[in-house]
Amino acid sequence: MERRPPLRLVEGTPRPLSIAPALEFAAIGAGLALVVVLLGRLPSWFRNLGTFQSLFALAFAFYALALLRIRRYQRLPRAGWAVLAVAIAARLALLPAAPSLSGDLYRYVWEGRVIVHGGNPYRESPDDPRLAPLRDRIIHPNINHRDLATIYPPLAEAGFALVAWISPTVLAFKLWVVLHDLALVGVLLVWTRRLGIGPVPVLAYAWNPLILVEYAGSGHNDPVALVWLVAALALAEERPVLSALALAAGALTKIAPLVALPFLMRGWPWRARVVALALLVPGLAWFLAAARGPASGLHAFWSAWSNNELAFHYLERALGTSAARGAALALLGALIVWALKNLPAAARATRLSLRGALLLSPVLHPWYMGWVLAFEPLSPSYPWLLLSFTAILNYGVLATPAAGRDFHLPLAWRWAEYGAPLALALLAFSARRAAGRKRPARGD
Repeated sequence: MERRPPLRLVEGTPRPLSIAPALEFAAIGAGLALVVVLLGRLPSWFRNLGTFQSLFALAFAFYALALLRIRRYQRLPRAGWAVLAVAIAARLALLPAAPSLSGDLYRYVWEGRVIVHGGNPYRESPDDPRLAPLRDRIIHPNINHRDLATIYPPLAEAGFALVAWISPTVLAFKLWVVLHDLALVGVLLVWTRRLGIGPVPVLAYAWNPLILVEYAGSGHNDPVALVWLVAALALAEERPVLSALALAAGALTKIAPLVALPFLMRGWPWRARVVALALLVPGLAWFLAAARGPASGLHAFWSAWSNNELAFHYLERALGTSAARGAALALLGALIVWALKNLPAAARATRLSLRGALLLSPVLHPWYMGWVLAFEPLSPSYPWLLLSFTAILNYGVLATPAAGRDFHLPLAWRWAEYGAPLALALLAFSARRAAGRKRPARGD
């Protein structure tokens, strides 16, 4: 009988995928979701701050493990669906949690009700006697800065009115935010696939515990504008007019997307530029005129508010409050000009400018971090991701502060909050320089 030759693998044949990475990925996602479920069941995050921050740290451990092993999961089939499934499950788990770390969501509900009942939140603060019939025992007592009128642009107010007309409840407003946040995750999945990055890095935003806590948990409405900013950047080359419409929608909901305007304008054709300016100029002019007045929340924010600042703290000590705010704006303007000259990619330039804005700002609430974390799927930055962990100290250090929600983190703890990411950034920079020195010169 003729002997058969031994079987050999044909060179270049792809190896079958191991099931181990898929099981590991599923276990990390399930672990994160389980911790988030526990967070959602915690009665009051602020009153149980130590327990809340401990669970937050545990959730971040699962998240960090997923980030560190991200390359291992890149070849998994349908990984994008897994990223999306965990993102949905985690957000749904936090929907029942009553906001206690911040009162912003209660203001959204209140202002929506005011508009539905024919009032004007730009002229009437929550403590205005004319609005006394709308006061209740749940929403009104939890509103922050009740002596001030709204600071939100017109499209944000239109959204509040729409939700209040349908259902003027905390749960309905949280669902409004979560739907936009999940839409943002969807936009990131499409964008990263088109860029050839793949879907797995989207977990840098979609699974981030700070994002989950601040948006699905506390109901901050930043994703309602942030989704339009990311859409504007993703559509800039192929659909410039739609990109212009998206940027205008974002900037008329929150001011922050305006940072991207100069970078997008240089690449848009004239039609897109006209569309953007035709919407933004009258819309923002109307907003600035409407938000003026003795009880202007916008004026109070720009002229006096400060929280969780570090760089601005030293600017203010050196220059005084008004001059420091002007200096911070000037430095941000200089950074934007530098980015215009040196960074041709609009997304990269926008990301750098938003980072600079946060670091120079007199106010850096933890939920503001979403504006930079949305860009992490494009190329994760471990120092900024670490800051999304340490930023939770803004609410207190493992115990509910006696000052309540008026608490301001002491300077020494702010150095811990910002110092750990800064140290990591310096270590990464030193490692890159050392690696550069070890490379042989060309021609050697």
